[in-house]
Amino acid sequence: MDNYTEQLVASKPGVKEKILFVLALILTTYGIVAALFINFSTGAMLVIIGGIAIYFAKNNMSFEYEYIFTNGDFEIARIVAKSTRKNVCEIHEGDIKRILPYNSEKFQNELDINADLTVKDYSSREEIGRADCFAFIKNDNGKDLAVILELNDKNKDYIKSVYKNKLEF
Repeated sequence: MDNYTEQLVASKPGVKEKILFVLALILTTYGIVAALFINFSTGAMLVIIGGIAIYFAKNNMSFEYEYIFTNGDFEIARIVAKSTRKNVCEIHEGDIKRILPYNSEKFQNELDINADLTVKDYSSREEIGRADCFAFIKNDNGKDLAVILELNDKNKDYIKSVYKNKLEF
């Protein structure tokens, strides 16, 4: 029988998503000004392009992560605007070197010691939830990768039972 659990985590938009939204707003505003004072057809085209960009940027700001744990392996999918699902990360149990609580001194030491450590944050990015975050450290093509996940109680119990030899407190 498969050992299976899943979780959805709503995430706040990052800096990249916010910048794209602001750029789309600026493009639309510039198009309106251009349509009124410079050239109507060019301005109208910029307004249309800006409106489309605002639509996609706004949808891109509403996303969540889905964690699916199955028999020690897990995958992470990003769901944008509750409609588009894309797998962003897949980790096999054998690839995980260790699991550290995000707010622990051990993880801070890992960040200080390993300058080449790449951090991928698949959590809600809220400070309140950081106490429930764990860093899964794995080797990714010769470089270390830290995958940050925000786990609920059910998934915390799951990782404590499945990854007991790799979990460090």
